[in-house]
Amino acid sequence: MPKLDEAARAAFAKQCVRQGLSCGTNPHYLLGVAQLRSGIADDTVGDQLGPFRLTQAEWNLHCTDSAFDLDFLPADITDPDSQVAVFAVMARRAFDAFEAASHRNPTAKELYLQQFPAAPAATLSADLKAALDATAALVDPAAAAVLDDTPTPPLTIQNPDQPPPPPPPDGSVRTNGPPIPNGREAIAQKIVAAFKAAGLGTFQQVAGLANAIAESALNPTAHAGGGEDSWGLFQLNRQGGLGTGHSPDELKDPDRNIALILAEARRFREFTGAGSLDQAVSAFVRRVERPSDIPGQIAHRLSIANKLLS
Repeated sequence: MPKLDEAARAAFAKQCVRQGLSCGTNPHYLLGVAQLRSGIADDTVGDQLGPFRLTQAEWNLHCTDSAFDLDFLPADITDPDSQVAVFAVMARRAFDAFEAASHRNPTAKELYLQQFPAAPAATLSADLKAALDATAALVDPAAAAVLDDTPTPPLTIQNPDQPPPPPPPDGSVRTNGPPIPNGREAIAQKIVAAFKAAGLGTFQQVAGLANAIAESALNPTAHAGGGEDSWGLFQLNRQGGLGTGHSPDELKDPDRNIALILAEARRFREFTGAGSLDQAVSAFVRRVERPSDIPGQIAHRLSIANKLLS
């Protein structure tokens, strides 16, 4: 198949945003790598298939991952959307490996070399810059379409040799004004203070607050019935969820509700060690809250979270 046409490239960019934000990988990096490796083409060259030019052996190694809910078959390598989902997780795993070894976040070039050590390093900066420039115009429209909210987070990578910006300093989480509901400022401050007291950084504090806003609009007595029995700030479900074994009155206590969600969140290094806001939000949604529409809810809650950074 030839290179994707304009409409197909736009659809591919949306999938990069969905899957990138879902697992905490920069969507523009995904687009740039697909451009660099294949020109975003859904074809085969030698033993390399699809837009990311994965071999069958690479695909088979990474196409299942329980932490990220990947469960693809070997034959799915030929589906471009499936390739985006798998490659996004591959990039996130490589990101985490670099961060663990170097104690800092990688540049786009360093991340690429972490994934493809045999890449021609002498020309990689220029090649990756050209690929990122060629796909930059796809990013904002795709993010606007997927997030369905404004403002969208800054996603474009300007320089493959430039590290991501450092985390914002502690104390930069907004606890008043939109999207904080009127009259709920004290609850917002309580959540942020609890996450901070637990030793969690700004990204984690924002992720926790954004999730509580999405779950309950910061209403400590909120209740969802129907097929569930969820209560309080983080809507802890008494039917098999984190609210199991706890009474409604207990779960309506904001301090108790926060303590229960914190105890769960701190179990996951993916959340506690997140080095960016999108990674923190993604980990909290996938590992702690676990709603039915995980990609959609990650996008929604990241939109909220971006408005909470001062």
